[in-house]
Amino acid sequence: MTVKRVGKTTIEAALPGEAAIEALADPKVVERGREVARSGAVSDLVRRGDQLTAAVAGSEDAPYRVTVRLTDRGVADYRCTCPYEWGGACKHVVAALLAAGKPGAVAERPTLRRLLDDLPREVLADLLVRRAEADPDLAGWIEVELAATPGSGPVDPAPIAAQARTLLARKARHYWDDYESAGPSGELHELVEKAVPFLEAGDGRNALKVLVAVAEPFIEQWLGEMAETDEDMYLLFEDLGRMMAEAVLMSDLSEAERDDLFETVDGWQAELSEYGPEGFSIALSALAAGWEGPALQSVLGGKAASLPETETDLIAVRLRVLAAAERTDEYLNLARAAGDDAAYAGMLVRLGRIDEAVAHAAKHLTDPGDVLDLAQRLHKAGHPDRALDLARSSLRRPDLTESGGTAVLARWLRDEAAALKRRDLALEGARAAFAESHSLDDYKAARTIAGKGWASLRDDLLTILAGADFADDRIAILLEEGLVGDAMRAAEFSREAYVDDAVLHRLAEAALGSDPAWVARFAESRAEPFLKGGSSRLYERAAAWLAHARRAYLAQGQHKEWAPRIEALITENKRRHSLRPKLEALR
Repeated sequence: MTVKRVGKTTIEAALPGEAAIEALADPKVVERGREVARSGAVSDLVRRGDQLTAAVAGSEDAPYRVTVRLTDRGVADYRCTCPYEWGGACKHVVAALLAAGKPGAVAERPTLRRLLDDLPREVLADLLVRRAEADPDLAGWIEVELAATPGSGPVDPAPIAAQARTLLARKARHYWDDYESAGPSGELHELVEKAVPFLEAGDGRNALKVLVAVAEPFIEQWLGEMAETDEDMYLLFEDLGRMMAEAVLMSDLSEAERDDLFETVDGWQAELSEYGPEGFSIALSALAAGWEGPALQSVLGGKAASLPETETDLIAVRLRVLAAAERTDEYLNLARAAGDDAAYAGMLVRLGRIDEAVAHAAKHLTDPGDVLDLAQRLHKAGHPDRALDLARSSLRRPDLTESGGTAVLARWLRDEAAALKRRDLALEGARAAFAESHSLDDYKAARTIAGKGWASLRDDLLTILAGADFADDRIAILLEEGLVGDAMRAAEFSREAYVDDAVLHRLAEAALGSDPAWVARFAESRAEPFLKGGSSRLYERAAAWLAHARRAYLAQGQHKEWAPRIEALITENKRRHSLRPKLEALR
């Protein structure tokens, strides 16, 4: 299942363009999505407000169902019923979006809210009952939704546990589908997330009811049938344990209740221990420690004290609980004592103490990711200029930049400053991003922002590139600027770990007019290892390079030299039946 949330949605949202679609997935997945769209596999494209749905034919008898939620900036989130779990959108989501871009491909329909808002209660109930007759899962889903609705009284854990067992039983027999994970982790995560509104409201008791209702059947059936599954299932244990620790620390459990729950969770962890997951250890720590420790109480009260090592894993959990309960002074005291400078500065922003937050960040934050998080908090809190200034000043700090990892912060500065028409800051961010990454994408972004001032910035960036020990996009950037000679030298002496073959093919084409002799030598050297590859795919790559060599020989008028060269290769590889025809075509 592919599921991704990207941002807030709006009802007035345009379909994304190709560039936005390509950004959602790996390039290889995008290309497969194009093939799926071209094959006519996409049908039933329907748009209801900001939601686009489609059916996409695949390897199963029933088509995969794609749902995309749109925003004014492109795609807010997406979902597909296929088992793809490898990061980014799957080919079916890509295909649906590409197909939707064709004129007249999408049918516009009213939103479900508009359809249902004015229906009498009896009519709506009748609709649901009739739908439940065709969809046996609907009744269980409704029970879960009603059982875990904040503000409607105590949570009934029975429907949640039943739904968890249903999900686990349904997926257990066919956990792996064509070497791709098809497990229930996505649906189980959705059940676990039913606890989130209760945690946010500080209602630990009801959150615990949800979490225990999912955990118990999960452990029983995971141990019995799926003990060696994919990483997502291990991460689900981590989520369950962390959220359970939060719920424990915000609940007024009696001593007897705490002891009973400790015994239960300790039993779960004992059963899991031989398989590796340690997710419930943190919940056990929360149950054992509570809030009563004298050192912890001293810290929360603002007094100097050393927290025991057993508290270390609980720091982040305690901070979340204190934040949810608006116990901000205690939050700041604990964050300061624990040395969590990012949390401390973030709370200062939340409290509107902007000058203190920025000063604390300048003095204590040494991780670019923490600076970025704080800058985003400042921006969201209505202080965009302070956010941009924080990012800029941080990128000028040697202690922050020398360790690397600043490209993401620099890109954020570049893009947000450009959006706010702060061209000077956008250029500084663009330069800093390229100085860290040496990537073609960052180079192009800098060119777009520079506009008429590109010439001087271009020279600066090329100087940075020349001084870089490693830059996988070096040749692509030099070709972008028409510096074919420099690109040829870079290709000969490249120390980069990876250079895209497509870039080197472009280089061979660009160099043909000026130095065909170099192209011939380079192309033959590139082809040589692929001739020994032993697979049709590698032979195709060898033939593609030899085609460059052939053009280079002919461009020099060396027809007589090429003929014996290709004949020799044909003779050498006469027993390689999938390679020989490719070589004979180059005579």
